[in-house]
Amino acid sequence: MNGGVRVLLVDPHEASRRSLLAQFEQLGSIWLAEVCAAYSVAVQRAAEIRPEVTVVVADANPDEAAKLIRALVEQAPHASIIAATHAAETRTVVNLVKSGASEIVTLPISNELLLNTITAMAQGEPSRAPAHHPAPLSQVQTPPAGMVPKSKTIVVTGASGEVGCTSLAVNLATTLAKTPGRDVVIADFELMFGAVDTLLDVVPENTLIEIVNSVDRLDSTLLKRMLCRHQSGLYVLPRPHELIDAARLAPEHLPDTLKLLQSTFSAVVLDTSKSLQTSDFIAYDAADVILVVVQLDLTSVKNTVRLLNCLKGFDGLSERVQIVANRVGSLRNTLSIQTAEETFMRPVSWQIPNATKTFHVARDRGVPIDLIAPRSDTQRVLTEMANTLVPSLVTVEPKPPRGFFRSRFQRQR
Repeated sequence: MNGGVRVLLVDPHEASRRSLLAQFEQLGSIWLAEVCAAYSVAVQRAAEIRPEVTVVVADANPDEAAKLIRALVEQAPHASIIAATHAAETRTVVNLVKSGASEIVTLPISNELLLNTITAMAQGEPSRAPAHHPAPLSQVQTPPAGMVPKSKTIVVTGASGEVGCTSLAVNLATTLAKTPGRDVVIADFELMFGAVDTLLDVVPENTLIEIVNSVDRLDSTLLKRMLCRHQSGLYVLPRPHELIDAARLAPEHLPDTLKLLQSTFSAVVLDTSKSLQTSDFIAYDAADVILVVVQLDLTSVKNTVRLLNCLKGFDGLSERVQIVANRVGSLRNTLSIQTAEETFMRPVSWQIPNATKTFHVARDRGVPIDLIAPRSDTQRVLTEMANTLVPSLVTVEPKPPRGFFRSRFQRQR
């Protein structure tokens, strides 16, 4: 049929190719313009016949298929490319996404789904539902029983470095992740010199730059496959490995990345820079809660006042702020909580007891502090923060009373 969507099929695997050819014959609105039995000739043929959709089956050689997709994208940046595979290995799927495929489909595939996917690609429409963007904190209400609460986005920031923002973000995130019913990710928005991956002793293959570059081709399942997962259950999205990649990262693409994170995870923790970059304000805008970390010394408090005044200039941000006094009880503190609150003209919401040695040991070992001092006052406050900011999604059903006397007692009450 020459009046349908013009498709180029690339599949070196004979059995797979025959199966797909039989399927295409049943799709009346699809014009299979050409079939390539080798990856090496596909770029030239695509340039000559200019298909509306190219289907690349990766099973014969996933690495060569990914290389082909990159070449097709370089040749035609807006090309609609569907990568198809029987494989379920994370590495294969992630490489196909990173290569630039517009859509990933798993074989075998039904005629209806294949037709719908090709048609959507030809029309320039996504084949998956758009990500959901959560409402601001003031609009979030407790959901009815049986419904899943919306995602909660927590930003951790401060007016200067060395006040413990990253340590707080990491340990709050791991505490959240260890509670059943929570799916949690931490993203490092300190794009240049972030240390989230170092504090967790992980070396992720994919960073923020890879997710941003692939965001329009990702759904929740593919996103989780691309992210590194810490032993605590926390998903980790670090800053770019190379400084040049951080400099090239376009801030205008970050909101879509945040929406995808929010639609995938029940809690998103963002560790920002302390220099009020564009990426920081994008994080503030997406936040339900902004934790401003301060140390009780004159310089930190004065700079925090300046930060709070800055946030007041943006509609809705000041109302989301909760002040966190870190290292309370340290001999280096020169101001009291009362003095700080009078200076801020607002209460200090959280007080983290001083545990400098514990945090240093945890940092050196690349582990959360609950593995070093699980019963410490600091961990107790972190647990309280986690349960308050993101209430547990798990509810325990009351057990029916057992025993004659217990049942009689409850009935009499």
